[in-house]
Amino acid sequence: MPRPLQLARRGALSLALLCANPLPAIAQRGPADSLLLVRAGRLFDSERGVLLPAREILVREGVVAAVGAHVEVPAGARVLDLSRYTVLPGLIDAHVHLLMEHPGDEGSGETAVRELVRVGEVLRALRGAARARSYLDAGFTAVRDLGNSGLFADVALKRAVAEGSLPGPRLYVSGPGLAPEGGQMDGVDFRHRGLVSEEYRVVRGADDARQAVRENVTHGADVIKLYANASPNPAYLSVAELRAAVEEAHLLGVRVTAHATTDLAIRRAVEAGVDAVEHARGAADSTLSFARRRGVTLVLTEWGRGLMALLVARLAPTQRPPEPQIAAALEQGYDRVRRADRAGVTVAFGSDAYVDFGVPRGVAARRALAALAEAGLPPARVLQAATSTAARVLGDTRLGAIKPGAYADLIAVEGDPTVEIGALERVRFVMKGGTIHLSGP
Repeated sequence: MPRPLQLARRGALSLALLCANPLPAIAQRGPADSLLLVRAGRLFDSERGVLLPAREILVREGVVAAVGAHVEVPAGARVLDLSRYTVLPGLIDAHVHLLMEHPGDEGSGETAVRELVRVGEVLRALRGAARARSYLDAGFTAVRDLGNSGLFADVALKRAVAEGSLPGPRLYVSGPGLAPEGGQMDGVDFRHRGLVSEEYRVVRGADDARQAVRENVTHGADVIKLYANASPNPAYLSVAELRAAVEEAHLLGVRVTAHATTDLAIRRAVEAGVDAVEHARGAADSTLSFARRRGVTLVLTEWGRGLMALLVARLAPTQRPPEPQIAAALEQGYDRVRRADRAGVTVAFGSDAYVDFGVPRGVAARRALAALAEAGLPPARVLQAATSTAARVLGDTRLGAIKPGAYADLIAVEGDPTVEIGALERVRFVMKGGTIHLSGP
């Protein structure tokens, strides 16, 4: 793309984002109080996976300063009484696509082409801003956005949220995913293959993989996303390309994750040294054990019964798959979770909820958490997958726990989510960085 046009597109995108900041319905309370004391009825210790009795949390300048059964109240501190609720770290979704939405009744390639050609980068960013807001409303205080965002529109959205122009969770973004020929845009005519480069960074050799990493990091990516395979297209990145990208990213202090949906793709990504693998569909037990030995985290993106029911209900009757097919698909996902757990692989939560489920994106993501519980993981483990474990995937030690030095990212729910994961549906309070976003009844 000519440089003047590229700059013009970025300017239009920035203007659109700045104009997209509606007044919140349930108040963003303005600047964070410099000193807060939060009284929690119960507190989820995400690092140990246990529920603690009443605790007090001292928040200073948006960061947790102290946690204990009794914390001395400093002069001038504002006291927040959450003694009726269970307080947890803000939830983390490690796999989102804020700037894309699949209607549910077309191929993924068609969706990508439509978003690029008919929707456009500015409108995608505006819609992404609304989806980001819905995540914060739902109790997610951090998300990892893994591409399908055009040329760095995700970086623009991240910056708008970080500077306070838009309400939303903390965004950790990848920029365009590094992919083999065609990316995931199947069915694109050869003469229009350049369109793929508007959505993916197509890699052609190990040296080019290194250059692609440099480009993404320089332009604001927090994580490098590799497409070890590019389903539904047949191409794979080579091991040399994968390894070169990993080496360059780690040199620059950036973590790497790989989309991988065949056993071969998973094994090659693990062999290349990635930090995490997304989806992991098709993984053999031996490959899961290999991932465990190499310390690779799996971000399993299962949807579960609730989301599947919402999706099927939105399809035309003639498009709805038969019940046995739905049950078989769900069981495949549950089996994947159980086998990963038996293999001792660390599992983090990612929703990948980019389909129109008929509910706000953040609500859909929160309901996706139920899939891990439906597969048999204890509720406390599910909570860890979306807090402390997800924080390690993002590579930010200030996330995912309520402890001194962590961000004051807190949510409060009615009930005990370590017994009933459905308690997360009753979020009554959301704080991000010491600023109250949601304070309901």
